Amino acid sequence: MRRQLAALGDRLKNWLSVAGDLIILNLLFILCSIPVITLGAAEAACYTRIFRILLGERASMPIAGFFKDFAAGFKKATLGWLIELACLAILAGDIWFAVGYSEPDNTFFLIFAIVLAAVILFAAAWFYPLVARFENTLRAHIKNSFLMALAHFPKTLLAFLIQAAAIAIPVIFFDAFANLGWFWLLFGASLPLYLTAKLIGGALKCEQAKPEAEEKK
Repeated sequence: MRRQLAALGDRLKNWLSVAGDLIILNLLFILCSIPVITLGAAEAACYTRIFRILLGERASMPIAGFFKDFAAGFKKATLGWLIELACLAILAGDIWFAVGYSEPDNTFFLIFAIVLAAVILFAAAWFYPLVARFENTLRAHIKNSFLMALAHFPKTLLAFLIQAAAIAIPVIFFDAFANLGWFWLLFGASLPLYLTAKLIGGALKCEQAKPEAEEKK
């Protein structure tokens, strides 16, 4: 009985510790995403910290480590995010042209834009974890994100749905969000990223990860 209680206490302590780290990471993510252009770097840094949590390499406070990882992956993650944003903006224009401008609606352009946007978003679900986990060129990260999205499609689809739900739920259920908005402030970004990392983490252990930046004590 004592062993069971001790084990339960250890699990509870670990859950609370993880929850505390996720709250800090969520606030850091929001802070570093305010310029919008840095959202990709913030997401990659979050993933790096989350992978360390999952591997049991968590530091006492993730703040210093987050900013180190943010700086380390800034160039690749930001360029990848800008490319993703540009592609989605072009495809949004195609959808507008197909529905709002063409008479009658251009079904080919509409389907083409939706399918291509889905492919890009599926690849994006892998791009930032790859930047967080491995040292590689931007071109290689982009290529590998598409390959991983295809090779692990069920996980890719589930990861996409997890992250899409975090954005869609406040929009669809706005009244509930108005009362529970504090939850998104604490976990709205970090929890979906944590669940995604747990989901796809096994597939990213097939190669040697990049060495971790040395943390300040």
